Amino acid sequence: MSDDIISLADGTPAHLVERDDGWFLEIDDVRQSHIGPSGAPPALATVRWMQACVGRDRGACAHLGGGLLTLPRALAEAEPGMRQLVVESEPALAEVARTRFGLPPGVTLEVGDARAWLDASRPGPVWDAVVIDVFAGGRIPPAFTSRECFERAGAALQEDGILVLNSVAGPDLTFTRRELATLRTVFAHVAMVVQGSALKGLRFGNAVLVGSHSRLDVAEIRAALDGDPSRGALVTDIEPIIDGAPPVHDVDELWSPTPDLPDIDHALRALDRVRTTSESVRAALRPDRPPTMGRAQAGEHGKDAAQ
Repeated sequence: MSDDIISLADGTPAHLVERDDGWFLEIDDVRQSHIGPSGAPPALATVRWMQACVGRDRGACAHLGGGLLTLPRALAEAEPGMRQLVVESEPALAEVARTRFGLPPGVTLEVGDARAWLDASRPGPVWDAVVIDVFAGGRIPPAFTSRECFERAGAALQEDGILVLNSVAGPDLTFTRRELATLRTVFAHVAMVVQGSALKGLRFGNAVLVGSHSRLDVAEIRAALDGDPSRGALVTDIEPIIDGAPPVHDVDELWSPTPDLPDIDHALRALDRVRTTSESVRAALRPDRPPTMGRAQAGEHGKDAAQ
């Protein structure tokens, strides 16, 4: 196992971590990308959700944000012959993706400002799918949350094309509601993939939002999600979720909320305490073990529990 550190343009360290099932890219303790064995489904649930939404038989797909090209790799494997363009703002990540892991067939990688690329792209329908998957410090920058951004993406889509956004669902869903409202001003058909616990506001989670000028193939997306261990579900009745939320414009400079993630270290310490306690109980109940609960031993157990 190894852990390589990649320095991003702003000085943030990114960790390239090797595990039994491949390589993970971790930024700010959040897994952003994964490269696994050929033929295996993507390890990250949101990548599987985005792949389900992109669907089958898409001839050309543009990606704003790419990381280690997790989604483009999955699409290239599932759809041989698909033409894909990835615009990645981090030169270091693009270099690692290109030189260490190689580009999948049909994938072109450019380094640059993805929003500037979108604004400068020639008008007219070019892409069957546009994927926006851009995070900075665990948050989506304002350049990728606005109506103006979605309009430019929509203008680049074929009539039956689809815009796919890797987004978030915060505890109060305020940001998610506004993003759905913004998509609704651009596209006739809008939906999202989300877990029930995040939709109900029980925890901070991911959400994949989609918009299209044409009717979504709901049955195909749901079939692709069926049986997924994440239990992500396609939600098409979005008006009650929007509930009058205003759309977002560039002038709002709206970032996605700061991730409210569980304290993993605390959870691991708690799990270790439970494991230690269980082992102590099993040892005490063994018939061949004499009772030895002296005061010093009890004090040691108490100290462990306090930690």
